[in-house]
Amino acid sequence: MLKKILLLHLIILLFTFKVNAQESFFSEYTYEEVLVQAKALKKPFFIDFTASWCLPCKLMEETVFQDYEVKKYTQNYFIALQLNVDDFDAMILRSKYDISSLPCILFFDENGLLLGKEIGLQTGTNFLKILQKYSN
Repeated sequence: MLKKILLLHLIILLFTFKVNAQESFFSEYTYEEVLVQAKALKKPFFIDFTASWCLPCKLMEETVFQDYEVKKYTQNYFIALQLNVDDFDAMILRSKYDISSLPCILFFDENGLLLGKEIGLQTGTNFLKILQKYSN
């Protein structure tokens, strides 16, 4: 009986993890891993530069990145990565691409070539148009 209960708890835990993983908008990979993944999948990618103190960034996380159409389009056509500008991992990219204001989103082709930079707060509708622009 105890084994059945433990097995049931394990199944519930695994199911919860799988559902949460599917709901994640941003990749959990590093920039270097996204470069490899993008090339292998022949998919462009974008990096959303954010910060814990950036209120427009938080607003985009709560609205734009929760928008069904934005999520669906991103999952089909992009790899999405989010980096905190205050983290060490983002400092080199922040300097390389002159990230001086937030929110800032860089778009790359599958080979890591910069396609464009979008700065400022976006609406879901506007961000969807931006995604469409960079996916063609």
